Amino acid sequence: MWFSSHREVCVLKPLLILFLAGALAISAGCGSSEKKPPKGESHYIMGLSHFRQQQLTQALKEFLLAVEANPQNADYQNGLALAYQFKKAYPEAEKHYIKALALGGDSPEHQNNLAALYLDMQRWDDAIKYFRLAASNLLFGQPERAHTGIGFAYMQKGEYLDAVGAFQQAIKENPNFALAHFRLGEVYHALDKWELAVASLRKAAELAPVVPEIRYKLGLAHMKNGQTPEALAAFEEVLRLAPTSEEAHLAKSYIEVLK
Repeated sequence: MWFSSHREVCVLKPLLILFLAGALAISAGCGSSEKKPPKGESHYIMGLSHFRQQQLTQALKEFLLAVEANPQNADYQNGLALAYQFKKAYPEAEKHYIKALALGGDSPEHQNNLAALYLDMQRWDDAIKYFRLAASNLLFGQPERAHTGIGFAYMQKGEYLDAVGAFQQAIKENPNFALAHFRLGEVYHALDKWELAVASLRKAAELAPVVPEIRYKLGLAHMKNGQTPEALAAFEEVLRLAPTSEEAHLAKSYIEVLK
């Protein structure tokens, strides 16, 4: 997987989680035995536990109870927004992210997460706006996520050169952020820059060796670049990593053509 933090989900899909920042962090109030936890904290912690186990309905119920107990807590509002987002209740998610922003003093983490919601809603310009706000905050600890989000939004708009710049900035901020290398490789693929695509996707594969989608895209780039043995090796790795996946089904077809 791409990330070192135990709070991250270790798959490429859903894409959303890779852009979120601090979404699953337990608020500071639960860490000290001497300080009384905020009202609703037990529901919030249970919501986080359910969310990590992908029990989205249970997580939503707990976050609702946390917000009911303490509607002025920005972290609770952010957690509730996250649950709504994964349940694809986007208008509700937007409402609670905006509340989290208002309560949290324009937290860059909350700005980043609202921007990730706008990616889901295909509101590309709104996503770029809030990712930029997050990235420009010197206190934001994960600017590579925001820059990658900006690049992804530009990709969807077909503004590939702006996307390249955003992904390169993300890599500058964190050279080990595999998603930025992967998306940069995709942009180079769209621009028919096959050598550059291969280089970016190879780096992504080094950083995230068990993600089949990367290997599949790397195989395509090698194939387009006339590197048949390397393409076959990448496609065969897809079959090894995820033999029943859609990528594996497509990889089999290319292997038959190339051999």
